[in-house]
Amino acid sequence: MNQPRISSNEMPVSILEARTSMAAGRLDARQLLDLTRAAAERNESLNPLAHVDWAGAERQATNADMRRAQGLPPGLLDGIPVSIKDLFCVDGMPTRGGTQARLPQVCQGEATLVSRLRAAGAVIFGKTNMHEIALGATGENVWTGDVRNPFNPAHQAGGSSSGAAVCVATGIGMAGVGSDTGGSVRIPAAFCGIAGFKPSFGAIPLDNALYLSWTCDHAGPLARNVADCGLLYEVMSGRSAAHGAVGRAPRLAVPADWLRGRLAGQVRENFEQVLALCRRLGATVEEVALPNLPDAWTCYSPIVRAEAAWVHREVLAAGGEGFSPAVLEPMRLGEKLLATEYIDALQVRSRVCADLDRGLRDVDALILPTTAVAAPLRGQVEVPVEGGTMSVREAVLGQTLPFSLCGLPSLSLPSGLGQGLPLSMSLVGGRDQDAHVLALGCWLEQALAG
Repeated sequence: MNQPRISSNEMPVSILEARTSMAAGRLDARQLLDLTRAAAERNESLNPLAHVDWAGAERQATNADMRRAQGLPPGLLDGIPVSIKDLFCVDGMPTRGGTQARLPQVCQGEATLVSRLRAAGAVIFGKTNMHEIALGATGENVWTGDVRNPFNPAHQAGGSSSGAAVCVATGIGMAGVGSDTGGSVRIPAAFCGIAGFKPSFGAIPLDNALYLSWTCDHAGPLARNVADCGLLYEVMSGRSAAHGAVGRAPRLAVPADWLRGRLAGQVRENFEQVLALCRRLGATVEEVALPNLPDAWTCYSPIVRAEAAWVHREVLAAGGEGFSPAVLEPMRLGEKLLATEYIDALQVRSRVCADLDRGLRDVDALILPTTAVAAPLRGQVEVPVEGGTMSVREAVLGQTLPFSLCGLPSLSLPSGLGQGLPLSMSLVGGRDQDAHVLALGCWLEQALAG
């Protein structure tokens, strides 16, 4: 129950390894797709997939192998199987958003990020299950069924990009694409023991996708390691990550006052071990004061709920049929929000963002645990932490939402196991410092592996 359901000798451990093996003729795209399909059948009980098109994927894989046989230069992701969260439009596949409610007309064509993946040679084989309309962080869904954690199915997979994370963790493809409004890439990545990257706001286009909150939504990759996340980021954003190399020991900042009392015991122990390791490797680790950071929690919900209610205003006006009560209730609160209350929340956000910009000005990145706890049990509503008890919502979302709220690049990567469940660290960089955050992530990932 405490190990992912894929043997390490089945799927290549990284996209780079797969590309090297294909270039040497030891592997082809059809074989990668066969491994993906076998993993999907083996892990069906975890419920990660919303829709698959194996026949279409076979045609894409065959075309990739033909290009290679003809000596054509391969794309960055040539033959690599990639899944897409079920709120991005993909030609030939339905978009349901994890709900039974009627969705607004968002698909005027294929999402640009998907078309860019195709142009790089990626094999798009299916769409992944998610928390309903992305309004939640647990992966529990009354309509599609819960997505279950691959380390222990009794626990949450995280959300809202739950299916994408489980697919990557179990070898159903080599990477996935998720969205992140308050942590929806980083939280499932953390709970499933993989890497997840939320880039700067606007770095990856969000056209032809179902919005939750247009001022907080991001798209981002989930993969087995940081370098693979970097490859997908480059393809989907059209930006290079090569210039972010770390040429010296990094300077890291810890929001210690804010974290005090927030963390579960095993998360705190793991965090202190990671900080000690960074210091041994020459990194400077210092505390940083971010007095406005607690206000992120209070302004996030009004902004997201009001914007979600506007996105789904037609169905809400008709009675909200097809939304589960857990999703309908916060959107009804968003409907009732006064314009002055929404603007007040935007003003608070401005102060939080200015606080973070100041705190990051003289350091390479913030470092902190991705979540306050390891993956809670499915259905759990409270968790114990140093300061007493905390709602699962705050324990899961509280340490990720400030950075999507303010549009800063943030990377989650595995940092160990606690009681058989993955633990994870986050690095948060300055505005538009995506390449630098990815480079720091590679440095930390290598340090943790050593």
